[in-house]
Amino acid sequence: HFMSVAVIILILCIVINSLISLVFKLFSRFKINIFYAILINYIVCVITGSLYLGHMPLAIESVKEIWFPYSAVLGFIFVIVFTIYGNSVKYFGIVISTIFQKMSMLSPAIIAIAVFNEDLNWSKALGIAVGILSIIFLSYHKSEKRENSGPTIPKKFWFLPLSVFLGSCIIDSTLFLMEAKKIAPSGDISFVIHLFFFAFVAGLVLLILQLVKGNRVRLEKKDIIAGICLGIPNFFSIYLLMEVIASGWDGSVVFPINNVGILSCSAIMGFIIFRERITQSKIVGLIMAIIAIVLISY
Repeated sequence: HFMSVAVIILILCIVINSLISLVFKLFSRFKINIFYAILINYIVCVITGSLYLGHMPLAIESVKEIWFPYSAVLGFIFVIVFTIYGNSVKYFGIVISTIFQKMSMLSPAIIAIAVFNEDLNWSKALGIAVGILSIIFLSYHKSEKRENSGPTIPKKFWFLPLSVFLGSCIIDSTLFLMEAKKIAPSGDISFVIHLFFFAFVAGLVLLILQLVKGNRVRLEKKDIIAGICLGIPNFFSIYLLMEVIASGWDGSVVFPINNVGILSCSAIMGFIIFRERITQSKIVGLIMAIIAIVLISY
């Protein structure tokens, strides 16, 4: 019964994360200013979490909490990684950027096995390897083989997808370690709310820097709506992920299944909602994803 609850939470987590990727797909269609939408999204996360909790936990007493410095640092990292991801998409396209982002599943899996002595059997190792291949196949689009029709991308820009990978590794690993070491036990909602609050503050700092540079800020109604549509699922995506880890499942199982599941679910939603073409690589990727999930959870 205990595990079946964890399975339901994990499925919810995957579906909600897939909804987030759908919201992002709509951003380009409606010409949404991504930065403004992200900024609004973080404050919406704080409000959503507070409503779910029943009160607003932001208070000066929070400074005494063991998780407080983690929420502050992670909040800032959230915004930095997001901004880098946006630039990575600009230069390398969504494919390479997504592959680098989702590969971050390796980091908590390695920590779980190396530091917390989680079991590494042949099926889990093979499952993670197949999972990596499924990410590549699911992310691949023929038309996006070369998204930049201009000259070859300068070597100096390769730090962008690499930074996305490293930043995502830091986020995933920290969330895992906080649960494993009981720093924020059982997905402490106050911690998640503070995390998003600090992400909002970091975003605000970036916005002020833009104003100082002389850039005009034009916040439109559609950006606010986009931020709300993103913020509600975004809060639950982090909260539910922490709940799954807290349920006692191995980190080396949760993160690979979560990341592979999100891409698979997003691909299926893309076929159904956006009538995206069902390419051979996506079919291969989906089959591999199913095999990977079975092997990892075996």
